[in-house]
Amino acid sequence: MKNKQLSVLATAALLLCGTVQAQTAPAAPATSSLNLFGIIDVGVVAMDGYGDKTRRFVTSGSQRGSRLGFQGTEEISPGWKAMFTIEHQLYADTGSQNQASPVSGNNIPQRALVGIPNTVRSQLEPQLGASLAASLNNRFWHRQAWVGVVTPGGAVLAGRQYSPVYATFGRFDPHEAGNVGNAFATLTVPTGLEVRIDNSLQYVAEVGKLRVNAMVGAGEGGADSGNGKFWGLSVGYQIGDLDFAVAHQRRKTSEGLDSLENTMLGAAYTWGPVKVTGLWISAKDKHPVLGATLRATLNASAAIPASLKPSFLAYGTQIASNLGFDGHLAYAGVHYMINDRNKLVVSYGSYSDKVDAREAAIGGIALQHILSKRTSIWLSGGKVDNKTGQQILPYAQGYLYGFTDKPGRDSSAYSMNIVHRF
Repeated sequence: MKNKQLSVLATAALLLCGTVQAQTAPAAPATSSLNLFGIIDVGVVAMDGYGDKTRRFVTSGSQRGSRLGFQGTEEISPGWKAMFTIEHQLYADTGSQNQASPVSGNNIPQRALVGIPNTVRSQLEPQLGASLAASLNNRFWHRQAWVGVVTPGGAVLAGRQYSPVYATFGRFDPHEAGNVGNAFATLTVPTGLEVRIDNSLQYVAEVGKLRVNAMVGAGEGGADSGNGKFWGLSVGYQIGDLDFAVAHQRRKTSEGLDSLENTMLGAAYTWGPVKVTGLWISAKDKHPVLGATLRATLNASAAIPASLKPSFLAYGTQIASNLGFDGHLAYAGVHYMINDRNKLVVSYGSYSDKVDAREAAIGGIALQHILSKRTSIWLSGGKVDNKTGQQILPYAQGYLYGFTDKPGRDSSAYSMNIVHRF
């Protein structure tokens, strides 16, 4: 390529924190590398919003999420490389790969059962609690598992990878996908934004200041998973201190119905020690994947008489619809480098929906004290306004704290974490 250098972005390795340069050059001996990397993130959290007392506990992942991974590259020929990433999620407070039970146990938001007769609730509520509990059990390579080839025209990656919209979200999230004040909490349980996509193929490239990311997912999970085919696309551009991007993705259910759809706009501007960042993201779940999963589970249940299954299947669909999304999140924040050792982050996010009971707003604040190149102490806080009917407890990276004990009750959390990278 004349007068241009093509940089291929090996996205998803650590939320867009690394790039691989691929350019035409004289032949050189083939080289390969294997790197071990990870994060250990442990801290203390104080939380209000469930029960009469403040809950205090040691936890892992409030700021960055503890993980252990391997990355490898091998030069195939000039401008061509093979590469892979496998990344394990762990909870350093216990050493487990599975999350401990949430603060609220396996209870589900009350809005899920609106319009469901009491005689049916006794059958469906345990199914929902079991689904929530199962969602906390992680596969070993939960965070990422992919392999790909870097070429002069871009990178092609295959496996379990970050979705285009979530990768863009991570780039413009004021809290960089962490901290208990993160507004991502408004898009959880069931998910209003898919984070990782199984069985996916992805094309990623960066040409000059232009970034392109395209992905398709085969939807091979089967009826029990509820997941059908997936596709997504993101485009970004940086001009000096201004960075912006647009992204879109769509999922179908295993039954072939249109499901979760997201569109996102993000921008950031850096001015000396100050960085202003913001994003707008829509979430519209026409036929929630949860509905397909519940219908498959209920249809296979021997405990439900055949004559009652049609009504149970209909109520399963209604529950999924009650928990769905049809709104948007507006989320902005400011980073201020006080000095070379301390950074202050403040943010505010508000989620609006056609259903009032889904609406909430979250204010967040965090202070990073940098001890060394690899180690920091983080102090963070978050306050959730659950409006009229939401039940959100503050979010943590890779950790679900659960729900408040009643609709509309506000919640808050404060954390102090030590984070070490290696």
